[in-house]
Amino acid sequence: MFVLMSKNSKKSSQKATKTIIRYPKQYHFSIGMIVIGVMCVYMVYHLFTYLTSNNVTIYEVSQGSISSNLEYNALAIRQEQIVYADNTGDILYLSENFGKVGAKSQVYALDTSGEILSSIEEANENAEVTLDESDYEKLQNVVSTYMVDYDNQRYGKTYAFKTELESQAEQLYAVSAIENMGDSLTAAMNSGTFNIYSSPTPGLIVYSIDGFEDLTTDSFTSESFDTSKYTSTNLKAQKSVEAGAPVYKLITSDHWNLICEIDNDLYEALKEETYLQIKFLEDDVQTWTTIAFAEKAGKRYIILSLDDSMDRYADSRFVHIKFINNNISGLKIPNSSIVDKDFYKIPKAYMVQGNNNDDPGFILQSDADNIYINPTIYYEDEEFYYVDEGVQRGDKILKPNSNEYYVVGADMGTLQGVYNVNKGYAVFKQIEILYQNNDYSIIKTGTSYGISMYDHIVLQGDEVEENTIINN
Repeated sequence: MFVLMSKNSKKSSQKATKTIIRYPKQYHFSIGMIVIGVMCVYMVYHLFTYLTSNNVTIYEVSQGSISSNLEYNALAIRQEQIVYADNTGDILYLSENFGKVGAKSQVYALDTSGEILSSIEEANENAEVTLDESDYEKLQNVVSTYMVDYDNQRYGKTYAFKTELESQAEQLYAVSAIENMGDSLTAAMNSGTFNIYSSPTPGLIVYSIDGFEDLTTDSFTSESFDTSKYTSTNLKAQKSVEAGAPVYKLITSDHWNLICEIDNDLYEALKEETYLQIKFLEDDVQTWTTIAFAEKAGKRYIILSLDDSMDRYADSRFVHIKFINNNISGLKIPNSSIVDKDFYKIPKAYMVQGNNNDDPGFILQSDADNIYINPTIYYEDEEFYYVDEGVQRGDKILKPNSNEYYVVGADMGTLQGVYNVNKGYAVFKQIEILYQNNDYSIIKTGTSYGISMYDHIVLQGDEVEENTIINN
């Protein structure tokens, strides 16, 4: 069956089949894509901050100690008394060097005629005098002492040993000869040409003088430590003396002192101590001393007091010693962390308090109006606050209740400190060093502007500046 369509109907049908309706495209968001995007942004940000900020090594502050083994050429102070000759004549020493004598012990003899000593020399040359076993023991002691202290770098000791050994041998022969002289000695003593002199007081005999005998712990000076000008005279080497000339020295007490010049750091470390252990480097003997301090002409000295070992160093004005087992404790930090930093100093008289807090502040003069500022205080002493940020060179700080002003930069100060990084950026903290060796420093605890135990500081202090962001 055929259906006939009109011409107009046919056209309408064709038009209808060609009409296309377009709908908006729909987008579907994925939660996973959002998370990945956020992570990418996060990683890019941290990569950027890592590349643009310093990567430094951090050190955690801890309690610690440093064992100081400091060597000194200490000045020896003793109770010394020089004895002078009563007459003129040839001298014969009867007591051994460094021997202890009592009051009225025979020490030396003077021969005003020379006859007795000539007889002694003649007897020695003719081998008429012999030594007993005790005499040889005394000579052996001189040799043994030298061997213990031998040092091939100290030629002066060798010469002194030679002189001492010869003098000791001559003395022993002379004493032995006198004991055998009999009537001739008695006649000389009765005539007054030969006289034996005794010690005025108990003590230790020393046959040398150096001009330091009257030195005390109060009268010494910095020049007393100048070893280049030091000289000592061996009295036993003289064959004759004039009346009033020194003939020997008596050390009248076992108590003596050793004095060393020290720096301020060691003074701060030891000022609360009472005792100090030392070692004598001549023989490696250790002993304990009580300590005191003195300050003269801007220099500090430690005064060691001893009641032993004096006789071993009776002829030594300078004694080589070492401070041992002296553990100085406090906060221990590496020296590499320590830096010096310059600060503006503002007088305390210009400080005001405001903004409802107790922190120091200042009034900054400006063209429009005066401004209250509250800069970070890094340190203070009796006269000044030390500041850095918050002010600039040339700023004018007004004095309270006055027309006076202070120009920032007129006074500068340098502080030692470290960079604290507890907050993720570098902040300078002032320190007070108690003691320092080549690697570490012991610093004072409990300071107002310093650091505390467990703080984190920069290991290499010169790698950062104030407010440097730290990645670790």
